[in-house]
Order: sequence, then C-alpha cells, then structure tokens
Amino acid sequence: MNDKNRDSIYFVLGLYGAVGLQLALAVVVGLVGGNFLDKQFGTLPWLTIIGLIVGSVGGFWNLIRILNWQRGGRPGKPGGRSPPKL
Repeated sequence: MNDKNRDSIYFVLGLYGAVGLQLALAVVVGLVGGNFLDKQFGTLPWLTIIGLIVGSVGGFWNLIRILNWQRGGRPGKPGGRSPPKL
C-alpha cells in the first residue's frame, strides 16, 4: 500500500474505527472478566474495579500505540515502524 492510499479517508476512518472498537472491547472485557471473578470468589466489587482499570489501561495503551504509529514513521521509510497488529 502506498502513502496515497494510506492517507485516504477510507484508511483513516477504518483505522480510527478499529481503534475505537478495540478501546471499547478492552474496557468491556475487563469489566465482565472482573465481574465474573467477583462472583466466583465473593469479593464484589473489588475484582470488577480492578478488571475495569486493567481493561481501560490496556485499551488506552493500544490507542496511544496505534495513534503514534499513524502520526510517526511509516514502513519502508528510514526510521519507520511496522504497522500495528489489528
């Protein structure tokens, strides 16, 4: 894929749509996983809170990683980085 295609509106919309979906899914998975563990161990609400925090941190870490890749170097250019694994 060349830089012209990479900067197209469809690529950008797809990238940001995937980033938003990944952020939301990370938070939901952390919340549901923490809630499940709380019910198993009877520690409500502590593991739910921890799962929410871990999911949020993971989602935002992925968001920052992908946005830095989009803003930064491109593969094939000096100093470019590999594309993120979506």
